[in-house]
Amino acid sequence: MGNEAAKGLSVNAKTLIMILLFVNVGFAFKMINKYYAMKEAGYIREQTFHSQLEKRVMKAFGSMEELNKMVSDITRQKEEAEKIADSFKIQDEQLKIANKKLEEAKVNLEEEKARLQKEIWELEDSLSLAKKTLSNKDLTIQELMNNLEIAEKEREAFKKQLEELSKSPGAWSLPKQ
Repeated sequence: MGNEAAKGLSVNAKTLIMILLFVNVGFAFKMINKYYAMKEAGYIREQTFHSQLEKRVMKAFGSMEELNKMVSDITRQKEEAEKIADSFKIQDEQLKIANKKLEEAKVNLEEEKARLQKEIWELEDSLSLAKKTLSNKDLTIQELMNNLEIAEKEREAFKKQLEELSKSPGAWSLPKQ
């Protein structure tokens, strides 16, 4: 069967196909080897970097345990800082609400102050009017008191005249009309 399908191709074409097939297989094998070599080189580079980092840590901190302890402390501090930041956000929202309420209260107090000031002015006007009325009443009362004193004096004078006239019955007579 293999011969029947390949009957139509010449020997040179068959040879060329075989050569290209081997070249492709060889190229694929070469690329796979190159991939694994690069992977191994990257792993070695990563290991080298890790070992160099370890050496630096050992020089700076003395041991890996100290570094791990520092890293855990830093991580813990970061978590605490995040919690504090969250609490600050909550407090900020609460302060905004409180400030809004204070502003509303301030506006209400200003309105109340204006209303009370208006009432004060109205009461002052009423007091001024009452003072003026009382002053007029005082003047009227004073005039009445003066008139009463005058009337009292006149009455006393008439009473004296009447007493004097009653002491001497012959001296007086009815007035002529």
